[in-house]
Amino acid sequence: MLYIISISLLFSLVASQPTPCCQSKMVGEVNYTLVTYMDTSEWGCKENCVYAAEDGGNVCFKTGELPVTCQESSGGGGWPQEPQVESNYTARGEMVDLDPNMKGYLVGSGQKVVIWSTDIFGITGENSKRRRTKEWADFLAEEGDYTVLVPDWFRGNNMPFMSFDPMWVTQVTNWTRIESDWKNVVLPYLETNMTGPLSIGLIGTCWGSYPVVLLSRFNNIKCGISMHPSHDKLIPTVGQNETEVLSQVVAPQLFMTEGGVADSVKAGGIADEILGDKITFEEFNDMEHGWTVGGDLSDPDVVRDVEKAKKLALEFFAKYL
Repeated sequence: MLYIISISLLFSLVASQPTPCCQSKMVGEVNYTLVTYMDTSEWGCKENCVYAAEDGGNVCFKTGELPVTCQESSGGGGWPQEPQVESNYTARGEMVDLDPNMKGYLVGSGQKVVIWSTDIFGITGENSKRRRTKEWADFLAEEGDYTVLVPDWFRGNNMPFMSFDPMWVTQVTNWTRIESDWKNVVLPYLETNMTGPLSIGLIGTCWGSYPVVLLSRFNNIKCGISMHPSHDKLIPTVGQNETEVLSQVVAPQLFMTEGGVADSVKAGGIADEILGDKITFEEFNDMEHGWTVGGDLSDPDVVRDVEKAKKLALEFFAKYL
């Protein structure tokens, strides 16, 4: 479903801006994040680019006089550049059918369960080979003695190979569908296939922080970890309010962020203000977005911080699961 809450035209405000669309743009002193592409001719906009405003509404732009800065990298603006690796790792777990149309990667055993939510590269299809997601899942299962399940929240509707499609991101960032799959597919699968009472923790990278943060409103979730999170960009993109979403979180959270992220996911930001002692922040300011599962492991600094992230994740899960 495409979430276009409202199209507010900024008549005669915006200075000339060349195509194609910026991943994000600063217009005057306000930042806008690219949501999707659509025909905006009926509103007289200059481009077929639709942006999410900070108040949650969506806008397109006419030519005007305000200064415009196109922002393509991370720094609190649009979708950050995603690193890519070619993973030849041999996974220890297996792909399972959570229902006839939803798969997942399963590894490990026991009543302590970690649910991993992937970034936009997913867990099925060619894109998933450009991430070390399964390697991380195997590590958590072995070192933490956990059952680790990586659901395919995208249900096979993977991002177009080797490309970034804002419309696709908007379509898969669907809380109604994710909540339904959690309650009617993923959780029943765990309860059917695991013995005894379950202790469930969540972890996610990039896009995966969206299901982590939203699922953390449920009392059966013990904790959540978000590494280089992107929920702060996704929430307004789909017409939700970050304050309202965070206000519903009940499980303790750990945010591990890269350099240049928005204030809302750092200490002193909105998450800190709302969650208080329920949230812990770890900043990796030498790292770029995606370093945990897509960083260059020939770089000793990346190796150092991947190892640190693994240690912090294990310690956090050990504390709450």
